[in-house]
Amino acid sequence: MNPVDKLFDRVLRIHPEDNVPAEVAANFKHNVIVNTVDLMFFFFSDSLWSINTIMPVFAATLTDSPFLVGLIPAVVNAGWFIPQLFMSGHISKMPKVMPFSRKMGLLERLPYMFLPLLTLLIGKIDNQSVYWLLLLIMIWRGIGGGMSGLPWQEVNARVIPISHRARFFGISRVFAQLTGVLGSLLSVYLLGRFPYPRNYAVGFVVAVVSVWISFAAYSQNREPEIEIVTNSQDEEQKSKGQTWALMKQILKTDGNFRCYLTSRSLAFIGNMATAFIAVYAIDHFHLGDEQAAVFTTLILVSGIFGYILWGSLGDRIGPQKVVILSFLTWSLGLLVAIFSQSLWIYYLVFAAFGLYSAGLNLGDTMLVMELGEERLRPTYLGMARTLTGVFLLLAPLLSGWLVQSYSYLVMFAVSLGFVILATILMATVKDRPRRRA
Repeated sequence: MNPVDKLFDRVLRIHPEDNVPAEVAANFKHNVIVNTVDLMFFFFSDSLWSINTIMPVFAATLTDSPFLVGLIPAVVNAGWFIPQLFMSGHISKMPKVMPFSRKMGLLERLPYMFLPLLTLLIGKIDNQSVYWLLLLIMIWRGIGGGMSGLPWQEVNARVIPISHRARFFGISRVFAQLTGVLGSLLSVYLLGRFPYPRNYAVGFVVAVVSVWISFAAYSQNREPEIEIVTNSQDEEQKSKGQTWALMKQILKTDGNFRCYLTSRSLAFIGNMATAFIAVYAIDHFHLGDEQAAVFTTLILVSGIFGYILWGSLGDRIGPQKVVILSFLTWSLGLLVAIFSQSLWIYYLVFAAFGLYSAGLNLGDTMLVMELGEERLRPTYLGMARTLTGVFLLLAPLLSGWLVQSYSYLVMFAVSLGFVILATILMATVKDRPRRRA
């Protein structure tokens, strides 16, 4: 057996008791491979323009304002979350989501092509103007990601059965993180090898090529066609504005979902520190810009161990516990950021963030898919992303004010408080029981 077949036989094999639909089972191996390749090249690209390390440091070369630096990752993350609510009703009626998902994937990737061109303007126009152009590109990047995010999640939910999601997300992201490490090492070389701003331009060009390869791989998904069942009640809801009425009903009756929304909203405010962990380190320890790529490498390497850990645990303990453990890990990272006096100790902040990001990405992706009925999954996904995503825009306002009025350390401490509150609330959220091994 080749290594891929061995991996499937030992880890991803579908058993009769898993009750996986025949069409999903028949295409499972193919879909795992193409989605893993998609993630590998997407992560490679992302390591070259990381919104948590590379882009904030790049923005800091254009502006001295902490608020404007923090706004870069905020608009990308908020853009990814906010549009999804308004697409849920449309997607839930699609027998197949892939054709629509491909169109949205094109929209998501187009703004990346302007980043290399943007670097050519540095020195030719004032830095403030370059910053505002960068912000516009980041807004497009975020909204494009939001438009593609919900159909991408729905396709994954349809082609990957619930019995295997944690293992798939864990394994695929291990491979993706490995390619991300290669990208971050390349970024270290490029940022140190070429003068500014050519160093950023070359990295952006490489990333653009890689992100289109990821799109080509994702486009090969084999999605089962599902039957869209409607009844008289559905038709009545449709005439009254089905999506909005359904959302109001969910918020009114589903207390478990309300607890989830509150916890994730608080966690997003607690995430405000992530925009500044690299900027603070470079300023506090007097480092060069190429160190941002080293930080990216640390995040990705720790993320590899994170996906191995969370992926192996997720199908047994459930996604809610994975999310809680991830919050606790990030709390420890923030404590290190507050008290560390050495760069070598501060590296643990990025290691904690990598573990936290891996657990949150895997656990939260699974958790939202399980909070409601299968037929309502697009609505739950849309509500979960959009209703909490608004807080991503509030976070830079608060973090920028805290940094300017007090200090980075005060901002880290406030972030820690919000993460602790989010952890307490997430402990009350219930996911679906797991079948014991």
